[in-house]
Amino acid sequence: MMNEFSYSELFTAAGLLRLDADFLRQLSTQDGGLATSLRAYRDGKQQPLSGQAQSEFLLCLAPHLERFIARLFCVEPEVAELQA
Repeated sequence: MMNEFSYSELFTAAGLLRLDADFLRQLSTQDGGLATSLRAYRDGKQQPLSGQAQSEFLLCLAPHLERFIARLFCVEPEVAELQA
């Protein structure tokens, strides 16, 4: 996936916005409900989460973000080895 982004692009606001949009698209295909929740959370359209609820929300997002970052930097085999 890194070939879709240049390394220097990751240091620009426009590049990060594009990267974030790509993550949200991927998350939407993998877990539409979680993507909707993330958008609502970011937009402030839901009640603030309690400490435990926020932790659970982040734990649900973590595997998706891990896969996305592993794909971005082409380190999927290494991540899979660490997970095993």
